[in-house]
Amino acid sequence: MPFTEHLAELRDRLRNSVLGVIAATVIAYLFKEALFALMARPLVIAWGEAKKTANLPPLEIVFTNPIDSVMVYIKLAMLAGVFGASPVIFHQIWRFIAPGLYARERRLALPFVIASVVLFFGGAMFCYTFVLPSGYEYFLSFSSDSMGVMKEFFGQQVDFKLTETFTIRPMITLDEYFGLTSTLLLLFGAVFELPLLLSVLAMIGLVTPRGLWRFNRYAILIFFVLGAMLTPGDLVVGQVAMGGALTVLYNLSIVAALLVGRKKKGQEPVEPASLSE
Repeated sequence: MPFTEHLAELRDRLRNSVLGVIAATVIAYLFKEALFALMARPLVIAWGEAKKTANLPPLEIVFTNPIDSVMVYIKLAMLAGVFGASPVIFHQIWRFIAPGLYARERRLALPFVIASVVLFFGGAMFCYTFVLPSGYEYFLSFSSDSMGVMKEFFGQQVDFKLTETFTIRPMITLDEYFGLTSTLLLLFGAVFELPLLLSVLAMIGLVTPRGLWRFNRYAILIFFVLGAMLTPGDLVVGQVAMGGALTVLYNLSIVAALLVGRKKKGQEPVEPASLSE
């Protein structure tokens, strides 16, 4: 395809994806209260666990801007819209790359879409179930432990009653909590697509299983560095979880590349691609 046709094709795929997200967002907004309850669940669990060992007050999620409550509902509906429209998005991605594949490979459209959606939701659920509750619990308990150390230090070294002066107490704002949580959900959903991405690259012939295996030791280092860079804030649990998950997924990608690796050049004739397939 000429370059201008590639651009036109990309435009059409982006347009269809955006329309799918808009439609899913409108539907999701009708269930905004239930979605917000689901979004708050990891913090509620973490707060309850941290409260057993830390001196925490009852949980309150506050907002500092009058429109925060409305904007968070809208952002939450958009986030749910991305997940809800993920089958449409991944199908459009497949339609964009399909012209570069053989006819036998273009028949994998349905498995590609299903695997993409499962991995995307799987990454988000892994974050939602394991990373968020344990990460929030760690940092909620951390502030209380630090306060105890400071009180002990001032009491012994300075002879100063710190408890009567100030205390460190968490105050969770609506916008900040939503921003951190939604970013982590999307990041983990995206990184879980790694096996599928490398499988497609193996089908196209851009990577080989042997090359992926040789790069394994460097990939592990890169993954943990990326985990530290991509995970927002200082959520150590999330950083380690992302680095570990990427390492496991990368090695699964090598197996997937072995299964779907493209035949050597010349074993199968190149066939003209059709956008209608």
